[in-house]
Formats: sequence, structure tokens, C-alpha cells
Amino acid sequence: MNLKRYAAKGSSGDKTPEPYLEYKRIPKERYISQEFKQKEWEGVWKKVWFQAGLERDVKEPGDFFTTEIGNLSIIIIKGDDNKVRAFYNVCKHRGTQLRHQNCGHADSLKCPFHAWEYDRQGNLASVPDAETFPAGTKDSSLNLTSIHCEAWAGWIFISLNQNPIPFKSYISDIKNQLEPYQFEKMDLILDVTVEWNCNWKVGVDAFNESYHVMGTHPQLLDVLDDQNVQIDLYEIHNRYLVPFGTPSPRLKNNGDISPALASYMDQQGLDSDNFKGTAQEVRREIQLFKRKNSQKEGYDYSGLNDDQLSDDYHYLIFPNLSLNIYSNNMMSFRHRPHPEDPNKMFFDVQMFQMVPKGESEGKSHRSVIAKNIRT
Repeated sequence: MNLKRYAAKGSSGDKTPEPYLEYKRIPKERYISQEFKQKEWEGVWKKVWFQAGLERDVKEPGDFFTTEIGNLSIIIIKGDDNKVRAFYNVCKHRGTQLRHQNCGHADSLKCPFHAWEYDRQGNLASVPDAETFPAGTKDSSLNLTSIHCEAWAGWIFISLNQNPIPFKSYISDIKNQLEPYQFEKMDLILDVTVEWNCNWKVGVDAFNESYHVMGTHPQLLDVLDDQNVQIDLYEIHNRYLVPFGTPSPRLKNNGDISPALASYMDQQGLDSDNFKGTAQEVRREIQLFKRKNSQKEGYDYSGLNDDQLSDDYHYLIFPNLSLNIYSNNMMSFRHRPHPEDPNKMFFDVQMFQMVPKGESEGKSHRSVIAKNIRT
């Protein structure tokens, strides 16, 4: 197949060299066995950096949120020194979970069992009847156990590794590509968690290719090219670039502007009724329109190339964060392993929308849903 080149030259468009890949079938045990699940826990989840949550949830000292990975609960809290820290969400006395709510504000972290109290830097601050502990309560090992924690692009990343690769090195392949989107300025408009009856890698796999579009989303073939997709493999992360605003080559008479493509044009600000070009010319017209009207619309596209104004730049931040990124909005999909069953996973969906300059920020709302879906 002679694929078109869509992506513009530059740091956000250049094609990476094709690596040599072995073509072997993946053993099913990697998706269903408890043994392999444990290997993943030791060899992946205890080694890597992964996204824990949003920086906006810890704006002020005492703001916190919790997240779960495997059978562990983690609490992320901003201290009185304005530093964001991550700790295992467990009291050092008898292992009681300190906070059960998803997010909130705390003057301190007090255990609900025996009322041991930790300050917002994780230090043990108060123990009832401290004189009854002959070994004393001033030992630093009684402070909360900290976890490596870094803020980047509006997100909080953590690592369970006691000596992880520096986060800047971990994210270096794609850091400069993603920062111009200014995710931290986007409003969160949807936040949903769903339990799926499949392994977490099935979720990652499904959101890491466009081969499924013709079968699963045939209605999208009028507005995207699912065949001429640029795939780039980095050291551990990857991306694929899907051209939007142009019909799939799979369609016959794909020079005609279909009702679906006309509707998409109107959503992008174009007047489909008065457009005189072909369907293949729509994508470029979207790019030109957005570039010309960015200031009037209140968006800053100065850091984006023309393809980024029209296309889906899709990234996988290893191991489990998938991003569908557009010029002024983004869908984030986080795939978390189930603590016990390799045939289950938690699927976290978040949608973000850029706030036009001059409009108030902070209109975000959360919708948290938990249910089972058979896959």
C-alpha cells in the first residue's frame, strides 16, 4: 500500500525510523494467568512511572486525592510548603486506610482507628497516650512511607520504584511534543470510571490502533482516514497520527461531501453549505480556518503545526495512559489492573476542553460511575 504522508515536518510531525519487530503470536497467558499478572506487578508496575491524577486537585495546602493501583491505595497531598507528595494511604500503626474518599481537603491525616495523626508533610505529629509506647514514637520510620512523585503538564505521576529513572528522562521522547497543547489550561468536563471484564492490556490494545474503526465505528469513515495513519515507536512510548476532516479511502465516491462530513465541518466552524471544494480539501480548509481565526476564537495554536489543528495525535504513555489529542480538546484513557483478577480492569475516562481566552476557567465537573461492562 502506498501511504500518503500527512504529518508536517518538525518536532511534532517527523516520522520515526521503523524498528525491526518480530512477528510472533502473543501467548494468551499474558492476558489471563495469575502467574503472569504477578510478573507484571514486579516487572512493570513496581518499576515504571504512571499517572496518578490531576494537579488541579491539589491546588492548596491540605488538598488531596487518592488513587488505587493493584491492591494499593495511594494518597497525594499538597503540604504546607506547597510541595505535592505521595504516600501509601495507610497508617503505620495497624495498617488502617487513612482516607477513603476520592478527593478533599485535610488539616491533617488522622487514622480513624486509633487516631494517630500525621501532618500534611507525612510526619507523625500526634499519638494518643504516647507515654504507653516504651519504644517511643519519635522514630522517623513511623512517618508515612513516601512514593516518588512528579508534576508535569497538569498531571501527577508517581513511581513505586525506590530508585526510578528520573521522570524527565522517562518522558523525554514525547515531552516537547505534548507541552504545546497546554493540557493544564483545559477544563475537565467528564470523569468516569468503569470496571471491564478483561485484562488491562486489552484496553490498551483497543486504544492503540485504528484497524478497528471500520468494524466498530463505521460512521467515522466519512470524517477520518483510517488507512494512512502514521505510527511512531519511541523507546517505550508510541503515537499514531490519524487524519481528520477527510474521508476514508475505503469509501466509494469519497470526493463527495457526505452529511456526516458536512456536520463535522460545521462543528469546526466552517460553512458547509457554501463550501465549493471536494471532501479531500476539507481537512486543509479546517487547518487554514483555525490558524486564521485562532485569535478571534480565543485559542493559542502557536506551538502546533497545521496537522495538529485538524488531526488526532494519539499517544500511549507507557504503560497505561492513552491520549486522543486535538487542537483544543483531549480524551484521556487510563487502564488500571484489577487487584485480584487478571480478567478484569478499571477503565478511567476523562475528557478535557480548552477554555477560550477571556472566558472563566474552572467550570469542570466530575461524573464518577462504577459498573460492569462485558467485553
